[in-house]
Amino acid sequence: MDSEQAEIVAEALGGTAWDSGGGINLIKLERQNGSFVVISDEVVCEYGNEQDFENNKAVNSIFLH
Repeated sequence: MDSEQAEIVAEALGGTAWDSGGGINLIKLERQNGSFVVISDEVVCEYGNEQDFENNKAVNSIFLH
């Protein structure tokens, strides 16, 4: 998805959009317990915390393709 699409989806879901580099736009949905969900146009991943995200250790993943 492009940056405009990411902004629209993020606003609809109550999250934030960001460009993670190389033209890859992601949406982040933060939860009250400190975990969060990241959505791309290929996958939805849940992470327990920022360190898990940095280490690419998703708790759950759903591939969209």
